[in-house]
Amino acid sequence: MLHRKLAEKLIAAGSEPERKFLLNENKKQTDTNLALALKEICYESWTTEPTKAQKAAQALKSLLKFNPNDETEALFFWVTGISDITRGKLESAVTNLDKSAARFRKISREYESAQTQVAKLIALALLGRYEDTIENGKNALKIFEKYGDELAAGKIEMNLGNTASRQGRYVEAKKFFLAARTRFARLGDKVWLTMCENNLAIIYSALNDFRQAEKLYAEALRNAREAKMFVTEAEIEASMGNLAMFRGKYDDALRFLELSRQKYEELKMPHQTAIAELEIADIYAELNLGKEAFEVYEKIADRLHKLKLQGEEARARTNFGRVAASLQERNMARKELKKAARLYLAEKNKIGAAVVKCAEANLELTAGNYESAFKLAEEAEQLLETSGSARHKLTAKWLKSEALGNLEKYEAAENLLGKVFAAAMKQEQPNLAQICLNSLGKLALQKGDTRKAERYFKKAVVMIETLRAPLAAEEFRMAFLADKLAPFENLAKIYLSENKLKKAFSMVEQARSRSLAESLSDDLSQINLPDISPKLSKKLKTLREELNWFYSRLNRAGEAETENLQGEAKRREKEIAETMRQIESTKSGGVNPRAFRSRINGQADEYKRLQNHLGEKKALIEFVNFDGKISVFAITDKKIHFITDLAKEDEIVALLENLQFQFGALRYGAKNLGKFIVELKKRADSHLRKLYKKLIEPFVGLVENRDLIVVPVGSLHYVPFHALYDGGKYLIETREVVYSPSAAVWQSLNEKPERNLERVLLIGFADEKIPLVNREIEAIQKIFGKSKVFTGEKATFAAYTENAPKFDVLHLACHGQFRAENPLFSSLHLADGWITVRDICSQKLQADLVTLSACETGLNKIFAGDEILGLARGFLSAGANSLVLSLWTVSDEATTELMKDFYENLQRGASVSASLRLAQVNFIKRNSHPYFWSPFALIGR
Repeated sequence: MLHRKLAEKLIAAGSEPERKFLLNENKKQTDTNLALALKEICYESWTTEPTKAQKAAQALKSLLKFNPNDETEALFFWVTGISDITRGKLESAVTNLDKSAARFRKISREYESAQTQVAKLIALALLGRYEDTIENGKNALKIFEKYGDELAAGKIEMNLGNTASRQGRYVEAKKFFLAARTRFARLGDKVWLTMCENNLAIIYSALNDFRQAEKLYAEALRNAREAKMFVTEAEIEASMGNLAMFRGKYDDALRFLELSRQKYEELKMPHQTAIAELEIADIYAELNLGKEAFEVYEKIADRLHKLKLQGEEARARTNFGRVAASLQERNMARKELKKAARLYLAEKNKIGAAVVKCAEANLELTAGNYESAFKLAEEAEQLLETSGSARHKLTAKWLKSEALGNLEKYEAAENLLGKVFAAAMKQEQPNLAQICLNSLGKLALQKGDTRKAERYFKKAVVMIETLRAPLAAEEFRMAFLADKLAPFENLAKIYLSENKLKKAFSMVEQARSRSLAESLSDDLSQINLPDISPKLSKKLKTLREELNWFYSRLNRAGEAETENLQGEAKRREKEIAETMRQIESTKSGGVNPRAFRSRINGQADEYKRLQNHLGEKKALIEFVNFDGKISVFAITDKKIHFITDLAKEDEIVALLENLQFQFGALRYGAKNLGKFIVELKKRADSHLRKLYKKLIEPFVGLVENRDLIVVPVGSLHYVPFHALYDGGKYLIETREVVYSPSAAVWQSLNEKPERNLERVLLIGFADEKIPLVNREIEAIQKIFGKSKVFTGEKATFAAYTENAPKFDVLHLACHGQFRAENPLFSSLHLADGWITVRDICSQKLQADLVTLSACETGLNKIFAGDEILGLARGFLSAGANSLVLSLWTVSDEATTELMKDFYENLQRGASVSASLRLAQVNFIKRNSHPYFWSPFALIGR
């Protein structure tokens, strides 16, 4: 007991002099029993408190100096080896554990010499030295069985199981783990039984016995938490996350993997932290967060190489290659996949080699090299023949079927796809199953069996929605759907070919701006916010403060320091984005499955509800892009029309580029252009006329004189529909025009109760590009009378965040910046920095109207499914009902006049859309160039 107490005191000591003092004070206890006590504490703590194990090594070093002898020296090298493993120094661990074994043999302690090899096997396996691991393990196992040490024998079998697992020899690994589990259970050793059950569950997962794996994980996690085995708890959470990912339970996968990563980071375990980050990248890739996954793989692959984690590096480079291919970085993809193949060859891991071949086959498929793709998939299947890895076998078979279909071997492709689908359902791989359903649907269409195709596509849609539903974070829901839009589009095309226009429209709407529509409606079940770790919360707060500081410095920076400040700001933006994902990964909730089912089952009711909202005076114009051709749904309270093939998208893009070129000539005002302004207006009108003929003229008779709700698609988000010209009048002269990302978004905004526009917040910050801001603010203040105003140096970030949630009208007159490369950091320029989309989303607003009187505030990055990413999304998500934004750089003087007219109309009782129309028509009456009045558009109601 005295030795144990002294050992604890030595570990708690903060320095070498303090430890020396304790040893002098307790000379009678400074023997090998004290060294043994330190070794015991090291073993007790290295999976729960790694730093304590490291301090035990320091204490043993002090003891060896104070009282040197062979046994203490052997124990010192042993504990130092354990300490090295916790710090990721694997080669050093092997060296120290070999020294310990040699010292024990020197004093004829065969049994203790063998014991040191248990920990050594962990280091050897992580280093990829599998033959050495097996040889050392089998030798040690013989000695433990000779001495009847069940615990040590079980530990050896567990390490041998891990070695077999890393080489993809799962059946062999399972035998080792089961043998070890029997020993630990017989001994009643819960700690080692818990670690063994986690490893055994990993094997069951790899062998697709998910039920057994789930059962073992639950038991192991409960035991680890009870025993406060923090390292093992993190290992189990990571394993459970991976299992959830295989099964398409993405919400559970995100939560478990992020909790695991946080624990490893807190425990300061570099190897495990690196592996945890690799697993986070894997789930990002699975959810189509390709850019984010790419950045993690790029960083983590090199770190795993430096840590000499060969197997993990091979996995990282394989998945890095897959993501690079999805981002069209084909050369990089091939390069990374070659590296991965070499690493798996060194590991003698056939399953890993097969996974690389599958990735290469997929790369060849996307490049149109179908023969090569088939050959590679067949090679992968052969490698997997005896592996027991059913999941990877199915992937290889699916790749073969896709290659066969593209080679026009339809019968063979259909037969194989049917088998893969059935097996995927049986083996709980819903993501692969829905991919198969879409492929089967396309094959059925080629054979002319429309009803069969419809059934396949419908099943695929239901499976996609089921997989997506539990994802709570909007970013994850949006990304997940991005590459799964094909079944929705295929169903829409079927219904259009049969003139079932309502059904076709419903399918288009289900895939359009879904995440934004859900955030505005009651489709979301209760989102349970996670208990944010204090560390993450503090980190986020610090990063935001630092970012705002860099933004404010950029406002005043000279040319010499601008580049450096921009680099620092971008680094903070990236870290904020990653920290937010880490926080959101642990949310629970998601889409309400009942809301989705009712929408599917009540398509007719949904359509009728839309018509009721439109009434007699409005028409909804929803554009679609099928195979590069623009078509449109025109919906009134009476009827639905579909006008096909209005134009090719590249035609519209070319016309838009010409229009923007014309508008660009007026960026610096019209004063110096003299009479040439008349010619410039004619040119602009000519391009607006061409766009009108393509996009409006084909359906304008069908909607008569109704006001329009325009739902654009793709590049049409940049078309100023209200300014399109029929040769005599602009569209805005004949009707009100508002915009919406989808019909569902427009309905959600129109179902909100209207508020009296009484409380008005005016924030204006002038710079050299917009010097007349204060004049604009003063003019609006006079119109409203009672309002809260912040201008000049008072127009700060804090002024916005503290006041914005309290007002009915927000008017922000300042410089805007659209960030195409990072749209969630698009921003508005205030006195002390920038307010970004992320900042806007983080607060709830009650504003009925938000006006952004700044340049390019209406620009968005158009994500798959026509999800908009930019300032508009930020304010809509925050709760705004109507947004007035600009599509291009605005004229300061014209904007001041237009805003004055707009708010005067509003105060007279006109609606927001009518007020904006009247203000724009006033400009038109004066024969003003469209550049000056048409940048502002209304999103909402």
